Amino acid sequence: MTEDRWRERLEAFFELRASSIDEKPTLDDLCYIAGRNPRLWADGRLLDDLRHDMLGLMNVDGGASVLEVGCAAGFLAKVVAPSVNEYVGVDLAEAPLAVARRLELKNASFERASGERLHFSDRRFDAAFCYDVFSNFPSFAAGEPIIAEMLRVVKPQGRVLIGSIPDRERAEELQVVARNLTTKFEQEFGPEAERAPLGTIRKYEQRSGRAAKIANLLGLSKLSAPIPIEIKPEIVSYYFDRKDFIALGRRLGVETRIVDIHPLNPYFGTRFNAVFESR
Repeated sequence: MTEDRWRERLEAFFELRASSIDEKPTLDDLCYIAGRNPRLWADGRLLDDLRHDMLGLMNVDGGASVLEVGCAAGFLAKVVAPSVNEYVGVDLAEAPLAVARRLELKNASFERASGERLHFSDRRFDAAFCYDVFSNFPSFAAGEPIIAEMLRVVKPQGRVLIGSIPDRERAEELQVVARNLTTKFEQEFGPEAERAPLGTIRKYEQRSGRAAKIANLLGLSKLSAPIPIEIKPEIVSYYFDRKDFIALGRRLGVETRIVDIHPLNPYFGTRFNAVFESR
C-alpha cells in the first residue's frame, strides 16, 4: 500500500463493508465491518474482560464522558457505552457511523471527524481511547497527531488509551497465534460463511501541473477534467515499538505507561496498550 493512498484504501474497506449492512447490526456484522474474528468475540467472557480492562485503564466510572477515535460501526461502543454516562464516537467513514447509530445506544452519539483535527473544545472529556486502530497506520508518525489531539480534549489527569497495538518484537509469535486461532475455529465450526466480495470506490482528482492549467485556460474540458481513480479496499496490520510511545509521552510532557492487553485475550503478550495521562 503506497503512503499516499493508504488512508483512502483503509476508508474504502470500512465504507464498503458497512454499506452491505442495512439493518440493526448483529455482533457478527460489527466484527465483519471492523475486520475482527466473530468467533473469537462471541465469547461473552472475553468481552467482559475487555470492558473491565478498558474502564480500569481509563480510570472512569458510570459518571464519565468518554470519546472513542476510530469507532467504525460501534463494536466497542457496545462494550463501553453502557458503563459510562456519555459516549461519543468519531470516525472518518460515514457508512460505519450510520450502522453504529442503528445500535440505538441511549447515551451514545456518533460523528464524522478526523482524529488529527477533533472539533471538540479543550478538556471536553474525562477520557479518550483509540483501540485496535493504530495497527492500521503505516508509520508511528501517522498516529502521533491523533494522540496529541486526544490529550487536548481530555481533562487534567484524564487518560488517553491507545489499545491493542501489535508488538514488533513479538511479530512472529503474533502470527503464530493468528494461524492457530484460524485452525482451531475451522476445526470446531467449519469455514466461515462467505460474504459478497468488496468492489471499489471511485473518486475524482483534479489534474495538476502546467499542462492542466493551460488546458483549463483554453477551455479544453477533456484535458482539464478531473481524473477518475478507483480506490480498492485494503487493510494492513502494522507493528510498533513500545519505546516510541514512551518517547512520544516525554516529548508531549505527559506520564506514559505501557501495559499488556486484557489477560483473557489469546493475543496477550503479543499486543500492548499505551496509556497517556493529561496534565
